[in-house]
Amino acid sequence: MTSAPSVHDVLVVGAGQAGLGTAWWLTRKGVRDVVVLDAGEVGGSWLRRWDSLQLFTPRRFSSLPGRRFPAGPTPSPDRTEMAGYLRGYAARLGVPVRTGTPVTRLTRDDGGFCAQTPDGPVRARQVVLAVGPFTRPRVPAASQQLDPSVHQLHSSRYRRPADVPPGPVLVVGGGNSAAQLAVELAATHQVTVVAPREPRFLPERRWGVGIYWWLLLSGVLNAGSGSRVARGVRRRGDAIVGRDLARLRDAGTIGWLTGRVVGAHGTALRLDDGRAVEVSAVLWCTGSLPETGWLDVPGALDGDGLPLHDRGASPVPGLHWMGLPWQTRVNSSIIDGVDRDARRTARRIAGGVPGRRERTPGTPSGLPQ
Repeated sequence: MTSAPSVHDVLVVGAGQAGLGTAWWLTRKGVRDVVVLDAGEVGGSWLRRWDSLQLFTPRRFSSLPGRRFPAGPTPSPDRTEMAGYLRGYAARLGVPVRTGTPVTRLTRDDGGFCAQTPDGPVRARQVVLAVGPFTRPRVPAASQQLDPSVHQLHSSRYRRPADVPPGPVLVVGGGNSAAQLAVELAATHQVTVVAPREPRFLPERRWGVGIYWWLLLSGVLNAGSGSRVARGVRRRGDAIVGRDLARLRDAGTIGWLTGRVVGAHGTALRLDDGRAVEVSAVLWCTGSLPETGWLDVPGALDGDGLPLHDRGASPVPGLHWMGLPWQTRVNSSIIDGVDRDARRTARRIAGGVPGRRERTPGTPSGLPQ
């Protein structure tokens, strides 16, 4: 007779920065029975980004709790360095990290939660969902109305300029991904950007100091998600870091259209002001959403399939979210914001775990500073 699977204290779904940072804080709070599952490899989400990706976050602020990010030749790491750092972090974490183990369904039962995986069920009293907020590409409905001859690609699938056929390309989006990829493509393609508003550019450095430091010292990055500062940031939209796009736009190398894509017919996209824009290739830099189709827990999602939570705490007892945009502060969804949110989440979880023994500040963590 096959015995029933054991019930873990905590299951963390996702071995990215949010999941690993939370697992570290759980061990510091004395929660020993923690298991981490990930559908792919540790750091894999970074390796799936475009080849030339360089983080804006300086190395000093690209660290997870318990281990500094190593020094390097550039002020900020690239995608491969970030993936390598996460792999090293997971190897020293001190809790099981099972890669290549997707959760195909998560349900709730009397004993907590049951995660179905290809290797069998994994049961836990509490679950942290740290699968990442940007896993399901968001593409306007107009994409389905374009003629099949138009080459379409979402930024999450873009790797290098050769992925876009020669000739004109329309980059749709007004954030940093759109700006970076438009600049990269401009070296080999005729590029036009369609953005919903006029861009707000921030210099990479000001008075010899990186802009990230100014945002930190001014209190913007750590502003609470409900604060007046955060409301202003959300209202104005993403600021584009660096002025490369501005220079190419001013020089006429990159075209610019302000408007929202609201429809399409044949090989033309229609903007909200009635203009029709003929296209042969479109790069959609229109963001992504969490993939939650596998989550079968009543009360965990709203009508659009998005997380319901209060600063990461689900209305479902024992269920927790990590790494969401605006979870508690402006920087909750970037690496620098993981530490405080992970500590808050671990503290909330640990309060419901019997028999735990919290580490004292001097206790070795297994992750060298």
